Amino acid sequence: MARNDLFDDVTAIISAPDNPYISRWKASGKPVIGYFCQYAPPELLLAAGALPVRLRGAGSEDSASGDALMSSRVCTFVRHVMSLVLDDAYDFLDGEISVNTCDHVRRAADVFTKKSALPFHGFISVPRTPRESLFDYYLGELRKLQAALAEHFKVVIDRESLNRAIRQTNGTRRRLSALNQLRRLERPKLSGAKALSVHIAAQLMPPDDFAELADNLLAELESFEGYDPPTVRLFVTGAELDEPAYIAAIESQDALVVADDICFGERSVFGSIDENSDDPLDAIARATFFRTSCARMIGDFPNRWERLNRRVAETKADGVIFQRLIFCDPWGAEQHNLLHRLQSDPAFPILSLLREYGVVPTGQLRTRVQAFVEKIEIARVRNGAAGGGA
Repeated sequence: MARNDLFDDVTAIISAPDNPYISRWKASGKPVIGYFCQYAPPELLLAAGALPVRLRGAGSEDSASGDALMSSRVCTFVRHVMSLVLDDAYDFLDGEISVNTCDHVRRAADVFTKKSALPFHGFISVPRTPRESLFDYYLGELRKLQAALAEHFKVVIDRESLNRAIRQTNGTRRRLSALNQLRRLERPKLSGAKALSVHIAAQLMPPDDFAELADNLLAELESFEGYDPPTVRLFVTGAELDEPAYIAAIESQDALVVADDICFGERSVFGSIDENSDDPLDAIARATFFRTSCARMIGDFPNRWERLNRRVAETKADGVIFQRLIFCDPWGAEQHNLLHRLQSDPAFPILSLLREYGVVPTGQLRTRVQAFVEKIEIARVRNGAAGGGA
């Protein structure tokens, strides 16, 4: 199968809540569980015999159903997801796991419980700071969820099933890491939009099916000589972003997104978890809780700042695009912290973008990105001239 055909398959997989892989899994009699946030570890759901499916608003034409039950100050990502739930687009789910990620997702958990017909609802209360002193609380939350899943679905979630799930997700992360390396090359073999599409697909497919897809992609890309070196290499960070069209609009302006730190993208990839642990749930909890944090983790900004600086340098990015959804409070605070830090430590050029879910304002977005690219190019020329005159 040609490379473009494979990416067409990926696009089809992520274009709506359901896809053929979910349908086949469901037809086999096995449950499907939706989850909002990566702090609900998919390994635990796999160990329960369920397919973890990341909740998204893809395919939602409007948020009217969600708007009727939620405040207009709840972000449009959550309102679009809940509109799909209320309109039965997620009727294939056998349950859902919510997390106190933010107040918006917390409100979604209430709507799930009160207004959906799902037979199982799980909830994880995650501490707001990734400190060792708080780890046992998070582990306890996962142990309660483990017991609830085992009781409801009449399964045994033991050491063997957990370690097997860890091996599966480790395989997914290894393949995603290999694909991400192809973005770093001088002639990148993978665009940011296509990379995001693959990352999203990995969160909507059984691990074995994704492994086959990813291996085929890696084999096809091996012979691809790569894109022409981009004029500007960009790094994207910020809030939830599962819309490859948004990245494609950015990349239409003589730029390529060579790396990102978004939860639907590369932040979902972290180091391998011990596959032979005597207490695999502890291993899962530790890897998840102490992973690269998102903005909902208060007090961890210094670590996120250091990681961002390091990754921008490692990927040879010329600038950073910070994007967030309107009304997203955690990432609004992160934006404030980031811009304040850059005043005293201008480590890299940055462009801040505010957006609505499901809307890609291509004209406005391209204009702003084009101006940002030109700014980087002008600075590059000036720096080169200054260096040449030294």
